[in-house]
Amino acid sequence: MLEVYTYNAGKGDCLRIRFGQGHNMIIDTGVMRFGIRLKAICEEIQSSGETLDVLILTHVDDDHIGGILSLLRSGWKCPFLEVRMNHSGSASSSANINAYLSTAQNDEVYRRLASQNVQILPMLTGQLMFVDKAKIITISPKAIVTDNTRINTPLAYQRDYGKSLAQLASSPIRATDRSINNKNSIIFIFEYENRRLLFTGDAWAEDLICGLGHDMQDFDLVKLPHHGAAGNISADFKNHINCSNFLICTDGVAHPDKQTIAKLASWYGKINIFSPSDWWSRGFFTSEDDTDMINLMHREGLAVKWHA
Repeated sequence: MLEVYTYNAGKGDCLRIRFGQGHNMIIDTGVMRFGIRLKAICEEIQSSGETLDVLILTHVDDDHIGGILSLLRSGWKCPFLEVRMNHSGSASSSANINAYLSTAQNDEVYRRLASQNVQILPMLTGQLMFVDKAKIITISPKAIVTDNTRINTPLAYQRDYGKSLAQLASSPIRATDRSINNKNSIIFIFEYENRRLLFTGDAWAEDLICGLGHDMQDFDLVKLPHHGAAGNISADFKNHINCSNFLICTDGVAHPDKQTIAKLASWYGKINIFSPSDWWSRGFFTSEDDTDMINLMHREGLAVKWHA
């Protein structure tokens, strides 16, 4: 049995992989206000007799580490057997106050976990991790890049909602993510029995493609980077990734880009898109759009399930 849960964690990510005989992995912890919900999720898992094997924090941005940071500040005892995160060592001064704060908060999470004697391990290219019969392969980053002078990349803000799918599918992707925090995102492949899932944090498209290598790879589910931002995908996707199931983590307030959906449909044909919010009900499509090839599913909690 393999299940993927997705939670409406504000503008950020919180995912859960449940597999085998009660094993659980959580990926990211959403914004700070999501901490209360995260605590309840963990307590529910523990009360059912299942294990919290691993917490993966993909990168330093507060919409990914905010939930656990708020809980640790309140005195919460981390219940995970281990935490996987990349840690810079200390926050340095920076002209970019947002990047500085994100790094400082990540360092705080690390220090608070270490004070509880939690096992904390990095995730860098080539590292393998095994949990029960699951295999986790890290394909990026190769090393942590420190350049806090870069500004964060803005999200979509519904700038392309008034354009048709056909128009967006034929138009080039103009924006490209250049946030160093996002470049440092952990990208990994989760393999269990005959299933392969790809998790991307907020990674740059070029790093994702580089990590996958030259050959086409089949996946049962791809979690799209950066909440479905078009600047984090590229035309190379269709030459390296074969998939029809995509997950977009968002509350729907300012993203995803409509062009992301248009490009996926043009590259792959019939696609299924899962999300913890129904952002498509808020003026996303126009009367000109043909959505027959796009199956949109609002799934708060259990999103996808496969039997052995």
